[in-house]
Amino acid sequence: MNNNHCFIDTSAFIALNYAGDQNYDKAVNIGAKLNGFQFITSDLVISETYTILRYRFGYVYSERFLSTLLDSHEYEIVELTPMMRKDSIILLGKFRDHKISYCDAVSVMVMRHKKIKYMFAFDHHFELMGLDLINHSYE
Repeated sequence: MNNNHCFIDTSAFIALNYAGDQNYDKAVNIGAKLNGFQFITSDLVISETYTILRYRFGYVYSERFLSTLLDSHEYEIVELTPMMRKDSIILLGKFRDHKISYCDAVSVMVMRHKKIKYMFAFDHHFELMGLDLINHSYE
């Protein structure tokens, strides 16, 4: 298990990049406590984050997010495998009564396939899918 790896979700990226977000202060405090962690994400999360920042808050926010992330050595962008995608479809079927996005299902499968223990997110439906959010440990 990768105990020093942490998957970072769109909700955490948004909170860290927009001071007006309801979770901004919490995200900054948690982020400061995660020194030494290797952050893991996917292109789906990057795309989703960029799009939300761009549409809701403007180009300056989205461009800063993308430039910072792509220029940083703190983030590993996982290459998705066909098995991760297939397992995501199965997971979506198990939770068909809940509004879970494909991006979020893929994030869960990345964590399971890569044996990543921690997730930095503010979307509580991840807990519904069996994950412990790092927020509770680092608040």
